[in-house]
Amino acid sequence: MRVFVAVDVGDAVRREASRVITALTGKLEASTRPPKVTWVKPEALHVTIRFIGEVDEARIDDLTRRLSPPIAIPAFEVQWRGIGTFPNNRHPRALWLGVIDGAASLAQLEAEVSRRLSGGAFEMDGRALLPHLTLGRVRMAGVGVDWPKLLQSCDVTHAVSRIDRVSLYQSRLSQQGPHYTDLVSAPLGA
Repeated sequence: MRVFVAVDVGDAVRREASRVITALTGKLEASTRPPKVTWVKPEALHVTIRFIGEVDEARIDDLTRRLSPPIAIPAFEVQWRGIGTFPNNRHPRALWLGVIDGAASLAQLEAEVSRRLSGGAFEMDGRALLPHLTLGRVRMAGVGVDWPKLLQSCDVTHAVSRIDRVSLYQSRLSQQGPHYTDLVSAPLGA
């Protein structure tokens, strides 16, 4: 079973992300040969705190037991601003919204999740948390796209997430994109 730990971004951020995706799509279609971008469906938007990967179903009970107790970190807000890219804005492979406020709280939450999972022999992605909200993945670069100019032309407004829980999700991949199932959530602020 493929699993990861994440926080939900809320409906207001989903609406703003949809607006930004629509604006970007329109501008990209005006290029000489539009790039192929696979956009994340609004209902699937989340911030991955810790990617765990494939886990035997027999070990899911241990994971849920480790992750379900309340977390003694106060609920907090994350403010989103600006569109960034991985690996760079000249040849992007992923487009994302960046965090301008709340990154330290997300890092604190990631440290607590990692602490809870340590000692459980769960294989985890060893990369440091770089808080972002993936909007889409560039599958084919296209021609005639001035990515830096395009990204600066799209403003992000009214994008604030209230983070009051962290969840363990199962990810099922399909032709229609990933489908996520919330297996267990731990409330913040206890």
